[in-house]
Amino acid sequence: MTVLRPGDILQFECRPGLDCYTQCCRDIMIVLTPYDILRMKRALKISSSEFLDQYTFTVIGDKGLPVVILKMLSDDHKSCPFVDNDGCRIYGDRPWACRVYPLRPESTPDTEKAGKRYYSVTDVPFCRGLGTDKTHVLSEWIAQQGLPEYHEMEIPFKKIANDPNLAGTTITNTKIQQMFYMACYDLDRFRKFILESSFLKRFVVSPGEVDRLKSDDTALYRFALRWLEYGLLSQHVLKVNPDFVESFQNARH
Repeated sequence: MTVLRPGDILQFECRPGLDCYTQCCRDIMIVLTPYDILRMKRALKISSSEFLDQYTFTVIGDKGLPVVILKMLSDDHKSCPFVDNDGCRIYGDRPWACRVYPLRPESTPDTEKAGKRYYSVTDVPFCRGLGTDKTHVLSEWIAQQGLPEYHEMEIPFKKIANDPNLAGTTITNTKIQQMFYMACYDLDRFRKFILESSFLKRFVVSPGEVDRLKSDDTALYRFALRWLEYGLLSQHVLKVNPDFVESFQNARH
């Protein structure tokens, strides 16, 4: 295995006309990140609940948290539902796993914390793009694929998923699993939850932020992960409304 650094050369091209075009989009397991789903459902102009219901299935990971996987078609090739002979119809909003191909991340939590990322080239025998004369400086190719934005949006998610307090534990509480699933993946349902429940009475959220949460999916995503950090890791990233706490306590007595 050769690990590539940012200034190294990547020899690769993917385009119509290659014998293997779209073959890499068949019979594969693509784990979707929260930001993948945000972008994909927006590209398709459907709600997150509709996207999850139509295009994904969910498994429970080693830590007991839901993992969302793209559902392939039931045709002979187990094809991606967004790919035809002309290519990907949501290419501008394709998932992280598709953007990074043919690279494989070789970074560790320590190297990522230091702001350094390393990759190797995936060994895919059928891929003719790896044998072309097209070359790229790795850092420039990564920027062209839009990966830096995905890395940035992954930071708050990884902060929770990789937190030492969750290491070695397995969450079995179904309510916590459902809370995690809604906040990470079903953002439109999370928006309805915070706007139509007592949420905004329980927590201090400025009017300006409430306005952003009503219409800005990215702001909602960041807020949802703050809520998870508050609930799962007991971090004081949200401020509880003291008036609500007092009224709740009075109602109990």
